[in-house]
Amino acid sequence: MALPPAWQRFWHWWQDQLSQAIPQQLRSWFSHRQPILIALPSEEELQAWQWEGRGQAVPLRPLAQPSGLEAMLSSLRARESAEEVSFTLVLLPGQYLRKTILLPSAVEENLRQVIAFELDRQTPFSADQVYFTSRIVERLPASRQLKVEIVLTPRAFLDAQLTRLHQANLKPHRVDAALLEGQTPVPLGLDLLPSRWRPRETRWQKRLDWSLAGVLAALLGLALALPLVMQHRILSALEAQVAQLRKAAQASSALQQQVTALEQAARFGITRKQATPPMIVAIEELAQRLPQDTWLTGFSYRNGELRIDGSSPNASKLIEILESSPIFQNTHFVSPVTQDRNTGLERFQISMTLGYERDAPK
Repeated sequence: MALPPAWQRFWHWWQDQLSQAIPQQLRSWFSHRQPILIALPSEEELQAWQWEGRGQAVPLRPLAQPSGLEAMLSSLRARESAEEVSFTLVLLPGQYLRKTILLPSAVEENLRQVIAFELDRQTPFSADQVYFTSRIVERLPASRQLKVEIVLTPRAFLDAQLTRLHQANLKPHRVDAALLEGQTPVPLGLDLLPSRWRPRETRWQKRLDWSLAGVLAALLGLALALPLVMQHRILSALEAQVAQLRKAAQASSALQQQVTALEQAARFGITRKQATPPMIVAIEELAQRLPQDTWLTGFSYRNGELRIDGSSPNASKLIEILESSPIFQNTHFVSPVTQDRNTGLERFQISMTLGYERDAPK
C-alpha cells in the first residue's frame, strides 16, 4: 500500500539526509531514485519538476515541447554521470477521478476484481474504459468494512499522453495522480502505468536486481541466524557456569553434612554428660536420702542404671524417698522384698536411672 502524500514528502527528505553521508562518486549511482515529475496539462504544454534536498518538487524550467525537456535531461545525465533518470508522469486534478468507497472486509483478497465489477455502479465508466488502481485507506473492524480509495483515468487519455512522451524518447517508469499545493504537484503514491507501457529491464538491471535480492536474502538470513548463534554461545557459557556451581554446591553440601554430623555427635556427648550426674553426686545424694537405719550391702552402676542392695526396717518407703530426689528417675524394686530372720530387717534390691528432672521425658 502506498504512503500518504505527507509521509511521502518525509520519505524523500529522509532519503536526502541519508544521501549526504554517501560519497559523491557513489551518490551518482542512486541519482535515478530521485524521480523527475512530468505533467502534460494540454497538448501544447509540458511541465516538469525534480525533487530537491528539502523533499519538495521544484520546477526544472519552463518547457513547451517534450523535445526541449529531452535536451535538458540529456545534459542532466551527463552532469550526474547517471545512465538512467527516472521519470514519473503525474496526472493533474481534472485528468483523473478519485473516489472513496466502502466494501466488505471479506473482499480484501480479491479487491481489484471486486472494484472492477463495482466501477459501473460507482463511476460513469466501466472497467474496460479506464485504467484504475486502489488502496485501502482504513479498516473498520466494528462494521467489518474497508474504506478503499479508487483512482482512475480514461484509457484513451492516458494512452495518448504516453504516446506523446514515447515519441519524444521519454519513457516514464510510473504514472501517478497528484494534488496541487500552490503550483507544486504532490503525488498520491499510486501507479496507473499499464503493463504494456512499462519499460523493459535490461540484462544488467535484472542481474543487479537478482544480486541485490541475493544480498538482501543473505542479510536477512544473517540477521535471523546471528541472534540464534549468540543465544547458543550464551547458553553454552551459562551451562558451563551452572556445571561449575553445581560441583561447588555438591562439595559444599557434603561438607555441610559432615559438619552437621560432627555437631550432632558433639551435642549428643555434651547432652549425655550434662544429663547424667557424676557418680560422686549420686553417692552423696544416697547418703543424704537413705534413713539412718538402712544399710547398703551392694552398689553397682552400668549404662546409666544404678542398682543398690541392702536392708531396712521399712523397705517400701525407700521408693518414695528416692523418687523425691531430683537425680533419681524410674525408681523400682528389682525383686520382691524379703525379711531376714536373723535381724528382722527387710532385704531389698532397688534399680533407678540417673538423670536430672529437666531431662526426664514428660
